[in-house]
Amino acid sequence: MFKFNYKKIFNNVIFTIFILTLIKLIFLYNFTIKEDIMKTFLYTLPIALFIYSLLYFMNTKYSKIIIFSIHALISVLLFIDLVYYGYYGFLPSVNMFLFVGAAGEVWKSILAILRPIYFLMFIDLIPLAIYLIKTDKKTISFKVNKKVIASFLIATLCLGSALYLLNFRGNSTYAYNNYGVFTYHIYDVYTNFLNKSEKNLTASELKESINTFSAKDKEKNKKRYNGIAKDKNIIVVQFESLNDFLINKGYKDQEITPNINKLISKDSIYFNNFYQQVGPGNTSDAEFVLSTSLFPSDELSIFNHYNNNYYYTLQKILKENNYSTHVFHGNDKEFWSRDKMYPKLGIDEFISLEDFDYEKKDIINLGLNDVDFFNQTVNHMKEFNKPFYSTVINITSHHPYEIPKELKELKIDDQHKNTLFANYIESINYSDRAFGEFIQRLKEEGLYEESIIILYGDHSGVYPTGDKSEEYMKEFLGNDYEFDEYMNVPLIINLPGSKVQEANEIVGGEIDLMPTILNLLGIDNNKGKRFGSDLNNSNESFVSLLYHVPVGSFIDDEKVFRMSNDGIFENSIAWNKNTKKAIDIEECRAGYEKAIKRFEEGQIILENDLIDDIIREQKNK
Repeated sequence: MFKFNYKKIFNNVIFTIFILTLIKLIFLYNFTIKEDIMKTFLYTLPIALFIYSLLYFMNTKYSKIIIFSIHALISVLLFIDLVYYGYYGFLPSVNMFLFVGAAGEVWKSILAILRPIYFLMFIDLIPLAIYLIKTDKKTISFKVNKKVIASFLIATLCLGSALYLLNFRGNSTYAYNNYGVFTYHIYDVYTNFLNKSEKNLTASELKESINTFSAKDKEKNKKRYNGIAKDKNIIVVQFESLNDFLINKGYKDQEITPNINKLISKDSIYFNNFYQQVGPGNTSDAEFVLSTSLFPSDELSIFNHYNNNYYYTLQKILKENNYSTHVFHGNDKEFWSRDKMYPKLGIDEFISLEDFDYEKKDIINLGLNDVDFFNQTVNHMKEFNKPFYSTVINITSHHPYEIPKELKELKIDDQHKNTLFANYIESINYSDRAFGEFIQRLKEEGLYEESIIILYGDHSGVYPTGDKSEEYMKEFLGNDYEFDEYMNVPLIINLPGSKVQEANEIVGGEIDLMPTILNLLGIDNNKGKRFGSDLNNSNESFVSLLYHVPVGSFIDDEKVFRMSNDGIFENSIAWNKNTKKAIDIEECRAGYEKAIKRFEEGQIILENDLIDDIIREQKNK
């Protein structure tokens, strides 16, 4: 019979590094989980115990190397999680490593925000290596029937994991917040490689779904602003990391976005209750949602994982109406697989970094500086067949927002200098100046009056991560920095010569862009399936949110609802949109169910590539 020698277990190096790992887990959770850290920690214990148990019962000539390698690997993983969370506000997915064309550039930006305290994850590795080199292998092994115990442990874990993953309900963010970091990464790898998240439909379910989705939305006879921009060029500026709280806002009596403010002040419709609806693909997901009026995935990057689907897009509809279609981006064409995805979206020409004239000094952060980018963009536009559609994606205002000193114009208080908050508003201020020059060039070339300019923020610039930046944001805003603040991005539709001047308070999101643009152009086309509404005519003031908050979260004209991380509706929180006071979450149940239903329908369409089938069914009706 086997008997444990508790003194030997306590003195064993594996027990020591197991305890050190638990300390690192608490350290990670302290930075990344705001609710019920101890619950998540307790759920993490079984997998951590299993990993180090296998090491404990191992007895080979490579034991010391394996022990150190596994512990070092876990330390690196937790370090990466910590750094990545400090940038995005959520953990990295394995697809960030699979698609190196995107990952390499993004990681350069992420690593720029390293905090010295993060390196505590590695503080034990050198002492451990020295100890293992000097220690006899016998002191780190335990003589038992290792094969029997190891086989039992592995079989038990494999069975438990299989049952767990097959019955798991939720996404990877839910997995992390409720079951810990190891469950998150296991589920993430499983999802990415086996597409576990996809709902497999039977033939009858698939037919029923196609029939349901093929119903066309009823159109109203009279529409506001219908055809006001008929046959005009369309220039969509997808402004990197632009939050709405910067619009018409000053820092120490200095305008942060004077040129955007000027655009709003004449011939424009300004939507200040407009929200991001991106998933793991961030900027590329914003492009997808604009083009399709479909929801992205909350698990996978659309451009990387769904670039073989058929989509009936805004660009394809415009091409049917004699528009040429183009995209400008200041990074390499392979960045986030844009070169593969754009043809699927109906984009004729992709003008990327390779197509611009530049020197090494002209690159800031992830790509060509915005002044040169916008200026050369106009040079290309002059040569386009008209009418044309162009999405213009700037990049200088990308995290970590570090720009050369000579490009900074805002006077920053000493307490804010060199902080993420200061870097953010300085980079936005620079990009706003570049945008102002862009508008001026359009006017000089005679393109401005022939076009409509649509500007919107792709996603938040500063996610709350519990550091000083969040404190500065509270100070800047004068209230708590909640998700309804950081997911709020501006939408401005500038209609030169129209004399339209309006501030539209309707609540909407990026999924509403496509139908809104089509109405302005007077194009009556509702083929396929769209989840968005024309913001100038909709009676529905509602946006469903995802990824940075659990699916089911929503905002309407009265309520802000955040679904609980544990997936239980009753544990969620809600408050009045205007007074910020808490409200009974039962008032939000209908909105929650609507948000869930829409998102799930969107995932069925995405995962089963149904748009073509829906259009065929519509033709048969």
